[in-house]
Amino acid sequence: MNDVPGATVRGLTVRGAARRAALLDAAVSVVASAGSGSLTHRAVAATARVSLASVTYHFSSIEDLRRSLFEHALQIIDDQLTATAATGRPDELPRLMADYVVALVTRRGEAAAAVQELIVAAIRDPALRSTYHDHHRRVAELLTPCVGEHTVGLAVAAAIQGLIVTALTYPRGDTGELHAAIVELINRVSAGHLTSTS
Repeated sequence: MNDVPGATVRGLTVRGAARRAALLDAAVSVVASAGSGSLTHRAVAATARVSLASVTYHFSSIEDLRRSLFEHALQIIDDQLTATAATGRPDELPRLMADYVVALVTRRGEAAAAVQELIVAAIRDPALRSTYHDHHRRVAELLTPCVGEHTVGLAVAAAIQGLIVTALTYPRGDTGELHAAIVELINRVSAGHLTSTS
């Protein structure tokens, strides 16, 4: 633990931690608007309106910047999942998951788009894979009590990820249809699970 007043566990001051978070928010914007290939220290500096040196101070390599951005964007959507889950009971999981996806598309669109970009990048970048796999397993674990088995939870989580990608291609689309599709998907899988165990 760092005993310096105002320091965080990473050794950054509160001001330094706030600057790092602002740079990661800028990186989310860069990737969401122009794709993962557009992520550079210079692009983040321009978006955040800071010096290039400020970005390279916090992220010494493009790999460090990309990995930190992915973790940051996933934390934003994980926070949305936690907030949405707190609005209902476990037996309302189909509706809660649908609410979560709609909230991502309507309120956390940049973070959701950046995550999709970096999931594709993880196909070629092993350093990003474990970060995404951890997130995918967390969503699957949340779904498992409703759908029966962990492997089914993984499949439904992947299907929901696909629905998020599709929804992001309709930025002003009707979220009612998306919401209904997710509720129906989870209910059908859940009904199949209940039938097979009875």
